[in-house]
Amino acid sequence: GNKNLKKVVIGAEIENIGAKAFYNCPNLKLVMIKSTRLKAKTVGAKAFAKIHKKAVVKVPKAKEKAYKKWLKKRGIGGKQKITTYEKEK
Repeated sequence: GNKNLKKVVIGAEIENIGAKAFYNCPNLKLVMIKSTRLKAKTVGAKAFAKIHKKAVVKVPKAKEKAYKKWLKKRGIGGKQKITTYEKEK
């Protein structure tokens, strides 16, 4: 993993995240997901496993329920938080 990575923004047009994409990035504290196109099957296994233990993942309000479900299966849990934000107009 990348020890220098502290924040990542997943753009609005992104449809896929590879397996272990952010695996073992211990200083990754903020993941901002702008895309509403991600699905459980397009996000690889352990994509977010072993990131900072108190990391925050921000997801679009409209996708909160669906994203929470697969984020937990992709490595987010414990003291890590999944929060929402309103999309900028």
